[in-house]
Amino acid sequence: MTSNANFNKNNLDCLRLILASIVACFHIYALTNIAAFSAFGHLSPHFAVRGFFVISGLLIYRSYTRSSSVRSYFEKRVRRIYPAYFTVVVLAAVVLFPLSTVSVSQYLGTGFWRYLAANLVFLNFAAPTLPGVFASHINSAVNGALWTLKIEVAFYLFVPVLHNLCCRFGTKRVLLVLLGLSSFWKYGFWLLEVSHRAGLGYSIGLSPSLIARLEVQFPAQLAYFCMGILLLLYFDKLKSHFLSLSCITGILFLIDHFFTGELLDLFWIAGLVFVFGFWHYFGNVSKYGDFSYGVYIVHWPILQILVSLGASKLNPALFLPLVLSLIGLAAFLLWHLVEKRFLATSSHYLKVEKKSTAAAITVT
Repeated sequence: MTSNANFNKNNLDCLRLILASIVACFHIYALTNIAAFSAFGHLSPHFAVRGFFVISGLLIYRSYTRSSSVRSYFEKRVRRIYPAYFTVVVLAAVVLFPLSTVSVSQYLGTGFWRYLAANLVFLNFAAPTLPGVFASHINSAVNGALWTLKIEVAFYLFVPVLHNLCCRFGTKRVLLVLLGLSSFWKYGFWLLEVSHRAGLGYSIGLSPSLIARLEVQFPAQLAYFCMGILLLLYFDKLKSHFLSLSCITGILFLIDHFFTGELLDLFWIAGLVFVFGFWHYFGNVSKYGDFSYGVYIVHWPILQILVSLGASKLNPALFLPLVLSLIGLAAFLLWHLVEKRFLATSSHYLKVEKKSTAAAITVT
């Protein structure tokens, strides 16, 4: 279960930044409810998140097969995701106190430590808020975008298990079974949700909100991760059919958009990732760094802070550039001050940066 796919030139960093920006723009409207940004409400954060998971399946499994050991693999994953995550969680707990409506003793009480304890181990759902912070907002969560990180970590932990299963029972058999089980989970809870809205009452004793949450958890998202792995394993066969794949992807998207309502998104999202990522090379985006993760984990608290300070009452033509500038600046600083400093020496970002620096020196 390995792949010799040549990834020297790809647009995946660019695609991840686009997907992170889609999520950020959607939340600009969702958290402010400013009518001028209502068009952002039609963007699909579900598509963006699932696109992330397909890319993760493709890249993370490749990272595992190229790692010298399981320990090396996990070390690289921790270095890539946790320092920035830790920084954002702890920084929010510290700097948001002035915006709290409660006293210092109340703020530093049980709720504060519960927030830190839960969020630092990716259990954001257990303590999404800080005492007295954003209580009057549309959504009081400190950083509601972090819910996907526990699923991403679950993928990291599952990869060695998946590899072992494939070695024992066969790659195709294992991946097909996992795709089937994942789809059964996703569409099973989807049907329960639909039946509840239709008043049929088939909820197996679960509340509608719980059903909606279960529908998007790890088992449901595993299908997208597995599709990413399949793109990796069949890369050499697929790369000679970009035109056909782009047509099929477009057709499936149109069918899904107008008729089936996301029932086929597993296939067209995987097709879009592959075609966008590998057909025509847009240029070396990696030399500037990877800001997609930063944009994803900082945009929510920045929006919440601006709303709390009353900035959302500004003219929308001023508010939007302000939001985007702050998100971009925060992502830039997070990359250069935190993320890049913890990368493994084998990281392709560091290698690309060295090559770009060497090329600049040569030209000079």
